[in-house]
Amino acid sequence: MRNNNKKIEFGWQFLRYYGATRVILCLLLLLLPYFFQAQDRLYNVDIYTTTAISYLIVANLLMFMAFVEHQFRIQAMFPPLLDILFIAILAYAGYQSTSVYILLMALVAIVGIFLVRHRIGIIYGIFACAAIVFIRNYRLDGISISDFSDVSLQIAGILAVTVLANILARRLTDYEAKTIEQSYSIEKLNELNKQIIDKMNRGVVVVDNEFKVQHINQTAWYGLGLPEDPIGKPLKTIADELDYQLQTFNTLHDTSQGEVKKEGLPFRATNTGPQLLPNYISLAEGEKILITLDNYSEVLKRVQQLKLASLGQLTANIAHEVKNPLSAVSQASQLLSESSSLSKDEKELTAIIYRQSKRINEIIENVQKVSKSKPPNREQFELKEFIESFTEEYRQGLTFEPQLTIEDINSSLSIQFDKCQLKQILSNLFDNGLKYSFLKTKEYRLHVTAGQDPVSGDLFLDVIDEGPGISLEDKDKIFEPFYTTAHDGTGLGLYISKELCEANQARLDCIPVAFGGACFRISFDNSH
Repeated sequence: MRNNNKKIEFGWQFLRYYGATRVILCLLLLLLPYFFQAQDRLYNVDIYTTTAISYLIVANLLMFMAFVEHQFRIQAMFPPLLDILFIAILAYAGYQSTSVYILLMALVAIVGIFLVRHRIGIIYGIFACAAIVFIRNYRLDGISISDFSDVSLQIAGILAVTVLANILARRLTDYEAKTIEQSYSIEKLNELNKQIIDKMNRGVVVVDNEFKVQHINQTAWYGLGLPEDPIGKPLKTIADELDYQLQTFNTLHDTSQGEVKKEGLPFRATNTGPQLLPNYISLAEGEKILITLDNYSEVLKRVQQLKLASLGQLTANIAHEVKNPLSAVSQASQLLSESSSLSKDEKELTAIIYRQSKRINEIIENVQKVSKSKPPNREQFELKEFIESFTEEYRQGLTFEPQLTIEDINSSLSIQFDKCQLKQILSNLFDNGLKYSFLKTKEYRLHVTAGQDPVSGDLFLDVIDEGPGISLEDKDKIFEPFYTTAHDGTGLGLYISKELCEANQARLDCIPVAFGGACFRISFDNSH
């Protein structure tokens, strides 16, 4: 079916060119006798002029029908017969020498054969031969013995040419069919390759020697922050860091070195995007450059998981040995602090021993929680109802009254998450937010809002404090285990929260806040 459609498409183009050529030929046949003042040499001026005008009208009509594209087979089959008929009448009423008209009829027969591409096309040659006999018979009142050999040679020549043209046309049809099939296969293969590249987990960007984007797959498009219409744009407008790194790799344009590969430095295209590791590869003798983007966050995550798995095993082995003496130290410090014989300084020292023992115990318990984390029990629920219930429950567990502001949350927002794990995440974010807000404002204030990202369509939940904010230097480190800016922190709270989010197919990010403070955003996967 696709072969026939392609052939018919080529056929309509050929038919339109043929129609335009026919109109030009009609004009020439009509105007040349008058242009050269040779009307007196025509056999019959009235028949010639009437036929030429009629032929011009029919030619314009046929060209119009070719642009309408209706009934291709009929339009391809019958117009050559009309051409031969009109040319034969013009040859009868025209000049004494009919060789030019005979040549035109032979050409029309060949064109007709290439249009229909079938054995039936030989009928054009037979019709042209009959027209020659008609001209000779009516112009000369019969064919004499002396003219018979001349007419026979003309007829034999036209028939031979039409037969050869018919064979050539049918072979050309076979070649076209094979070519169309091969082009279709190549097109499907290219489409398959494009789909494979687009669905790859590795980002792919191709730029030319002017650093303009030629191709970008879906993974790279998401990783670079969903740039709008990236094809044809300079790389700098899409990913400034990529462009900067590429500018430093001058050897990528050195064609004498063959294929050149360079590994770049990890970077983030957006505040909430993944950390990407670029690799630069020269293509097509330096005319194009392939940039592959690997999710470096996944690599770091695996490294951290392996590190914590080892740490968890080590902790599990020594936890029993450490906890017993640690519990004894803690209890002893409590009992000692109750002794009346201790001075004020000594009681302060025992309080320090108790606090630090408690902190060590918390660190061990947190590491054990990380190493023994269970798969989440995800369920569907409304976000607004959950937030209202959680904040009420959270208030009851505090010794002070916080100012928790919940922005208008659409009641239709629904997520899939493990409720217990989401409570653990929000408890940690609320604790941190209220603590740092109090350090700056001397008030426990926190803002909670939720919505839907207009670009990605993912739902999000923001916890915003009014604290001093997070520096750019700390921004990439706060989710690392055991990294903390507080003297009494364990450095595991945000790491555990991020791990729990990822276990529930969500993402925890720290994004900038225009008016100060810190905003921790949970982005929920809305693909369900």
